[in-house]
Amino acid sequence: MARLLLVAALALACVAAVSAIPAKCDSPKQWFGQVSVYEAHRRQRGEVRGDYFYDETNQRKARYERAHFNGTNERLHIIELFNDKKYYEINLDTGACRSGNLQYPFVKHGVPSNGTFRGDFIIGTTAIDGAGVEIETWTEEFEHDSQKFYWLGEFTRVGCIPVRTVVQGDRGDFFSEAFADVVPGIPDPNAFIVPSSCN
Repeated sequence: MARLLLVAALALACVAAVSAIPAKCDSPKQWFGQVSVYEAHRRQRGEVRGDYFYDETNQRKARYERAHFNGTNERLHIIELFNDKKYYEINLDTGACRSGNLQYPFVKHGVPSNGTFRGDFIIGTTAIDGAGVEIETWTEEFEHDSQKFYWLGEFTRVGCIPVRTVVQGDRGDFFSEAFADVVPGIPDPNAFIVPSSCN
């Protein structure tokens, strides 16, 4: 009888542990927000913040950046068109445009289908009612051009809103993006339009 109770207790503990892992949530496929970004290949830029436009449906991203480094400021419009494998960097102060081929894949700001739940935490506090936001952490490993990448994403438990994305490649490629003030939808589709100065 004692063995039966022990087996039942262990089975109940396993069910409780499995039920504690949340289901993969669905993030908005198109949204706008504020971003703080760090990219290893652009470390000379220092602190970079800006407006961020995300369109998973058409695999494109755009940023209006406000970069600050060593007392100087730069305003840039970055457009990444993954279906075309092209990027554009427009200096909004001079009008100069640089373009090139994208060397990395479209990284979704959503929980991957084979993502692994790593835990959750509270931003703020639960000690005061309404003063905390529960955040889930998910990870995934993937390959691109014979390079292994480790992806980490953080999302609000309610609404599955992206909070932070970090991607690290085994050859040193790295970027980190933190998001705030996220609003579903694309308020300005012109963010993805390449200006004629780039053609």
